Amino acid sequence: MKIAWDNAALDRPARTELRGWLLLALGALAVAGALALLLALSRAPGAQNWLPWGPDFFHKGLVTHVVFSFQIWLLAMLGALTVLAAPTGTRAAGFIGLGLAVAGSALLLVPTLSGSGEASLNNYVPVLVHPLYYLGLALLGAGVGLAALRTLLQRGAGVAGFAIQCMAVALLSALLCFVLAAIAIPAGTDIDHLNERLFWGGGHVLQVVNTMMLMLGWQVLAQRALGQGALPTLTAKAAFAALTLFAVAAPLVYVRLDVLGLAHRQAFTQMLWYGLPLPPLVMGAGLAWRLLRHGMDWRSPGVLALVLSLAVFALGGAAGFALGVADTRTPSHYHAVIGGVNLALMGLIHVVLLPLLRRGTGGWVRAQFHLYGFGQLLHALGFYLAGLAGVARKTAGAEQGLDSAFKLVSMGVVGLGGAIAVLGGVIFVVQVLGRLIKRESTHG
Repeated sequence: MKIAWDNAALDRPARTELRGWLLLALGALAVAGALALLLALSRAPGAQNWLPWGPDFFHKGLVTHVVFSFQIWLLAMLGALTVLAAPTGTRAAGFIGLGLAVAGSALLLVPTLSGSGEASLNNYVPVLVHPLYYLGLALLGAGVGLAALRTLLQRGAGVAGFAIQCMAVALLSALLCFVLAAIAIPAGTDIDHLNERLFWGGGHVLQVVNTMMLMLGWQVLAQRALGQGALPTLTAKAAFAALTLFAVAAPLVYVRLDVLGLAHRQAFTQMLWYGLPLPPLVMGAGLAWRLLRHGMDWRSPGVLALVLSLAVFALGGAAGFALGVADTRTPSHYHAVIGGVNLALMGLIHVVLLPLLRRGTGGWVRAQFHLYGFGQLLHALGFYLAGLAGVARKTAGAEQGLDSAFKLVSMGVVGLGGAIAVLGGVIFVVQVLGRLIKRESTHG
């Protein structure tokens, strides 16, 4: 089986489903942006008293902002990719999955905008402690899981198809981890501890899925922009298979170790520490070699996406091996790593997915990559320098202790880089949503 973008244009039902997943993905980023504006407004003196959501909106809005900007965006992009590797007879499963994911995403907004539930700022998947919020997350997971499951019915996949199947297996493993954790956590566990352990293991496995999406973006964009994939076929498949093995092994941790114990927590940390770095490192090295040999056409959106994604992800990966205890080197790591993934997905959308949907990419494409990519580099670098100076993470205002010029300049770089990256992200979301809403071209 050759994947759709290597063969012919998608048929109309496939294009309709793909468009639906992309609308959910870009819509999630738009909602996250709107929540970010409300969060900024809620921190204005006195504003929290007259906002319709009440004085506690900041932490509740922050939770949902994170879920929409990371989890829903990335999971919806995985849903979109499954369309390209799904057997034609499974289209109904894709539409059902999309419907469940949309319904789940909508449910997450109900307690957020009604001011219900308490915010739990746990790792990976922060939540509002409210039945509708947990139900929304469950529907989202079930929807994307159903879309992913159908890809396993296809045989003979090339590199891209094999990669999507590996992502499907890893996602299903993450969902299984969430279910096993929910079963294993004893009744009466403190709610914050419960949420931390409920999403800890599966959250780690989702990082494997995100890394696979990054690597798929590198492989496909390199093929398009440079005429060769980042790695040869067998090596690329081995890289995806290696990550999948670690993901598949993750549920065994719940069988062998106490879900509330320290050993359980450390097992997942070590899984990422030892299992995650090598495959993207090998592919990143292959991509860098291809770029150097081929030469870089800076007018090409595909080349821009590759170079900036590789640079931002490399910065995040390096920061991950030199983290502090509780300082801003940690957000430096995860902002850069996710930024690298986002740049690869932005490249796939512009270079591959919009053309498959018979929609042009429009103007300002290169500006999106420049602004978002270089903004993320500055943002992450500023965070890392501030962390070296001892600025604590998850603090704001006077709590940051900016008592030196170095700390002030570093956090200034954080703000400047963040503003530049946000501008690039806004242009990307507005432009791509505009293309998705328009009627498709009757040509090509």
